[in-house]
Amino acid sequence: MAEKINFTQQRIEKLPTPESGRVDYYDTGCPKLTCRVSSTGVKSFVLLKWNGKSMQRVTLGRYPDISVFQARELATGALSDMASGINPNEEKRKQKMKGITLGELLDRYLEDKSDLREASILDYRKKINQGFSDWLNKPASEITRDMVLARRKQFDGGRDNKLRVLRLLMRYAMITLKAIDDNPVDVLRDGSLWSKPKRKKRMIPSDNLKEWYGAVLALENEKAKVYLLLLLHTGLRDQDVRYLEWKDVDFKNDCFVARDTKNHTDFTAYIAPQIKPYLRNLSKLTGDSRFVFPGDSGDGVMGIPRKPIAQVAAKTGIEFSSHDLKRTFLTIGEAAMVPFSLLKALANHETDADVTGGYINPEAKTLKTATFKIADFIESHVLPDGENVVSLRVGER
Repeated sequence: MAEKINFTQQRIEKLPTPESGRVDYYDTGCPKLTCRVSSTGVKSFVLLKWNGKSMQRVTLGRYPDISVFQARELATGALSDMASGINPNEEKRKQKMKGITLGELLDRYLEDKSDLREASILDYRKKINQGFSDWLNKPASEITRDMVLARRKQFDGGRDNKLRVLRLLMRYAMITLKAIDDNPVDVLRDGSLWSKPKRKKRMIPSDNLKEWYGAVLALENEKAKVYLLLLLHTGLRDQDVRYLEWKDVDFKNDCFVARDTKNHTDFTAYIAPQIKPYLRNLSKLTGDSRFVFPGDSGDGVMGIPRKPIAQVAAKTGIEFSSHDLKRTFLTIGEAAMVPFSLLKALANHETDADVTGGYINPEAKTLKTATFKIADFIESHVLPDGENVVSLRVGER
């Protein structure tokens, strides 16, 4: 049973250090107040109170950082709070969270969300650093609705994307950490200031495909060339292609595996014979690297090749983005009479929300055949008139 003594400075100083573990001493002058002595000699004032189900422990401070008198005052206040239904530990945590800065909030959020893709983590950091670098050392509780409105007016491009990441972090601070009482970014919702998203429809028309394809093949940047060809022939998302690793490329079976895609799954895509020679040639250039498209960024991966994309656009007059090639792939697939459910599978679109689609699970052979069919359709629109599509396809294999 724990020893009870009347706490004084002299008696606290004389409490012996245990050889191992820790020992609690109860104060006869203040109910529930204890002094815990550890084997390292640390003496801490702790309030111990049984709440009917478990022992509630509230650490008040270390001796001599706080005196016996201060410890008793803190214990009395904590007991009063507990009698009113207030948890002192929770209040202490809230007060600590009140001081969390935006930079610390970002780090904590990313640490908690262990299932986030590396690309998403980098994107969140990039958007916060681009839009709110001067707020990183500011407590999240000091970011106001007026500050959000003022910062919104300062943005030129990508405004909503930066603000959405800020909203995500502030919601985490409010709901999970209880660090703030309301989300200051909600001022945009209350004022109907969010831009209404418009579904993009831009793609490369089949009549312009030949000109675009020729400009891509003429690029001196080999990585950008293969990157664009893979997007067009697979319908995959930009990150699924840029983060491709050589260990996941299987030339023998004409396929590659995109890891940890947006659906949080690995996805097998197929390499059409028309682009296989270009990918093989790239392996001579970057094959010693981990990534098919290595770069100088922090994660070692090539960024979106905006300069080569701009070169193709300037040469052809065809404006396009990486995601436009996904729409182009799907549109070509439809023109090539590939079933819609199969197109969704090829582009790695989730089908769980589609009751019928959830029952359809195409076999690898079916997906590969469909990929080659779309590649043949593309080839028929980019070859010079009179070329034999079939013979070229076989020859390049």
